[in-house]
Amino acid sequence: MNRRSFLTLLAGGTILLFGCRRQQQAGNNSASQANTPAAETPAAQTGSSASYELIPVWEMHQVPKYPGSEPGELSPLATQIQNGGTLSFAVPDPADKVLEFYRTALPALGWTLQPAPASAIAAKRGDAALTVVVKGSEHGTTVLLMLTDAA
Repeated sequence: MNRRSFLTLLAGGTILLFGCRRQQQAGNNSASQANTPAAETPAAQTGSSASYELIPVWEMHQVPKYPGSEPGELSPLATQIQNGGTLSFAVPDPADKVLEFYRTALPALGWTLQPAPASAIAAKRGDAALTVVVKGSEHGTTVLLMLTDAA
């Protein structure tokens, strides 16, 4: 299976998986978990985003760029989020190192981590939802980032 087919298959499966999970969680959210405007998040107050390089097309959403990566072209999705869609890239690092980077960086930038499978990270920030899916091999890791509407 070539890389493009893999990413298309991965994106479709992840959208279905997280779409169902977000619908379940929507009924469980309380008023105390309401979306916090970016200006009120700890990251915005401390300016911690300065320690992370942001992906230019998603800079307004505070999505960090994995060190040494070159995300590909944005593939748009039907979403209300500005520049919503998918980006992918490959890095020589192991999958667990990529996941650990996003587990650390996203909360520092005002994202709230959500339940996700072991090879993925799901997070919400305002009206946006970000999903990070990794696929490791002996040659490195392929990463798919999906920015969509938060449920």
